[in-house]
Amino acid sequence: MNVHTKWKKIGRKLVFSSRFIKVFQDAVKLPNGRKIDDYMVVELPTVVIVVATDHAGKLMVLDEYKYPQDEVMRTLPAGHLNEDEDPVVCAQRELLEETGYAGTAKYIDAICDYPTKNLHKVHVVRITDITQTAQAQLEDTESLRPELITLAALKNEIKEGKWKISSSLAALALAGVI
Repeated sequence: MNVHTKWKKIGRKLVFSSRFIKVFQDAVKLPNGRKIDDYMVVELPTVVIVVATDHAGKLMVLDEYKYPQDEVMRTLPAGHLNEDEDPVVCAQRELLEETGYAGTAKYIDAICDYPTKNLHKVHVVRITDITQTAQAQLEDTESLRPELITLAALKNEIKEGKWKISSSLAALALAGVI
């Protein structure tokens, strides 16, 4: 059997929907003919992660409270992509809102978090030569502290286990920062 043979979707039922998440129950047929009637698939909003550095090469990072984990975690600026919004425009908006910084942006690529059960896409945008142009404008749900750190400090923090968010780590690697 070809290991790259696609599954066939027989049906899809929406089980739950909110502005933050959709859950589907799919009926699928595997390449070997076996049917699965309850293959669960999650759809989260598409997001953009920003890998931003200043003229000296310092990286913009955030300490942000993450409710589901009930802890403050090291991460990168990020946010939801609006419908029909260009990822670069979204990245520039999110960086400005969360940090007050702006710079020159370039689209890198998209990554997938847990593609076995999740339709979630994460666009990675690299922004260079950032400077502070405004004050941060945080949403009610955001509790974060921006900070510029050296790449040497970043690598030490990663070695020490201070970075736990896989999409942030993948974005740093994809952007060539680590």
